[in-house]
Formats: sequence, structure tokens, C-alpha cells
Amino acid sequence: MSMTENIAQAALDAAMKANRAVAPYDYCDAETRRMYTPQFDKKMDNPMYTAAMAGLQSIYWFRAIKVKGLISDAKADYYATYSTNHNNIGGIGLAYSNSPTGPWTKHGQVYLDTVVGNSTETPFVIWNDEEQLFFMYYQQNGLGINQSTALATSVDMINWTRVGLILDKPPGFPGDGHTGYFSCFRNGGKWIGFSVMGGGDFGRKCIWHSHDGRSWLADPRPLMGGNDATLSAGENISRPNAGVFMYKGSMWWLGMLSAYASGGVTTVARPAIAKISADFRQLLDKPTDIYFPALDWETTNMQSLMVSVMDGVVYVYYNTDHNIGVAYSVGV
Repeated sequence: MSMTENIAQAALDAAMKANRAVAPYDYCDAETRRMYTPQFDKKMDNPMYTAAMAGLQSIYWFRAIKVKGLISDAKADYYATYSTNHNNIGGIGLAYSNSPTGPWTKHGQVYLDTVVGNSTETPFVIWNDEEQLFFMYYQQNGLGINQSTALATSVDMINWTRVGLILDKPPGFPGDGHTGYFSCFRNGGKWIGFSVMGGGDFGRKCIWHSHDGRSWLADPRPLMGGNDATLSAGENISRPNAGVFMYKGSMWWLGMLSAYASGGVTTVARPAIAKISADFRQLLDKPTDIYFPALDWETTNMQSLMVSVMDGVVYVYYNTDHNIGVAYSVGV
């Protein structure tokens, strides 16, 4: 074969490969994007945990983490924390299981902040490897400027030591000072967190940065509700009621889409997923709904959705009308 024929054959081979190939995520249609998007399945069963099982009238912010290897005498491999839902007193409870999808056994209340304020709720627990401690962030009404995020630490997730106020509204920042509903994650050596920044139906959000999980610096640029991403004036994306994780070389956001409404009220919400920017400030595309087969006990009143990545699997714990269900990633 001559050089000219070789070049022609190489060009033909390249064209055929290009014709067979799938376009990159940013250039393909919605259906093809499913090949690039994390897929989820759901535990098709009764609620794995309920407010009644916890001995409460309401349940909120249920999220599990793996404690195997971190607590020498742990009751089980996984612990889950949760709270009441907009109760005047509040209280944080604990359940345990040998599987992240349950069944879960009630341990009971493990923490109530009675030092300042009330309504101890929305726990978010993360392991701090440097300090060999569990950090639990929670919101407390009447603490700080308004309703603010506090910190407690523990070696066993049962006995907690109060640290106190950890996030308060920076001077000049818009909003009424509500810094609750905090969640965070580690990105390399940095800590990244999200909270609300001002309560009410149209409250702003804030992104926080830390080097140790104790001292946090607020990004002075407020995060808006997210209707720039949903492309709907009446719908917003959650920031703390969500999670961020890596999949196929990209960072992804998974959280709730809902009408603008303050916490604790009946609303219509659903889970969705989208790529998120490298600085975690904005979604890179309109969120895609995650369609789960509906179960008899579920309603559209999704009150909380928490994400936990354990052993390479993304677990999604969701709460509808005081009943907890779980979905999990397939092939992440």
C-alpha cells in the first residue's frame, strides 16, 4: 500500500471511530448523558426507620456513616444520627446497623444543647482524622445572631462534648443571620461547607471554607436559591440538603429540588443530580431528576435528603412524612 493509500486508510479509520464514538457529556443530548451520569437504585421495602421507631413525633436529617474501625466497641458497623423536625426543644438521636441500608436499631437520644437557646436539630457528623474525633455540626435556635450552627465532638458518637457556636453571620452579609442546616465534606486538605444564610421562604445560602473544621470563613459572595440552575422562578436547589461526590473525573451535586419554602412546612420536593463547578458555587447544568419507583408509604413531602459516600457507594437517605428510605448508586 502506497503512502497516499496509507494516509487515506488512516483518515477513513479515524472517521469511522469518530462515527462510532459517543460525544462528550457537554456536547451530547439528554438521553446520551445518562451514560455519564451516576445511576441509582432504591431499597424497595418498608421504611427502614421511622419517627415512631425512634420514639419521636417527627424525624429529620437522617444520615449514616461507617464507624467500623473508628470505634473499638461500636454497637454495629454503621451509626446514623437524626433529630426532631422543628421541635421547640429538639434533640439528636442515634441508631445503628450492620448495613447502610438497615435494618436500624434505636439507641436513643445522645445530645441536647441546653447551654444557650433551644431546638437542637439537623446533625451532620464527619470524622476528623487529624484529631481522631467525630465532629457533629447542628443548628441551635437563639444561638448567635439568630439560629446558628454549633459544634460538638465525640470519640464514640454517644458521649458528646459541646464546643459551641461555630458559624455566625459575618458583618455586612445579607440575611437575618440564620446559619443552620450545615453540611460539609473534605476536598483534599480543605473543608468545604454549605449552610443557609438567612431564613424564610427565600433565604440565601452560603459556602464556607476551613482548614481544620473548627474555624470557618464565609465566602462573601452570597449563593442565591438556585433558580438560575433549575430555570424555574418558583423552584430552587438545596445546598446543605444535598451531597457532593466525584464520579468519572467530575464533581457532582445530588440534592433536592423544591418550591421556595422554609424548613418544616409541607412542600413538594424530589431528588435530582447535576455536575457542579470546581469552586462548588454553581451547578454546570440544569439538574436531572432521579426517578425512583414510588413506594406505598412515600409522599411528595420530602423534608430532608442527606448523602453519605461509604466504600465507594453513594447512599441517599430521604425523609417523607417522618419515614426514612434509602437509595444507592450503581456502578459509581
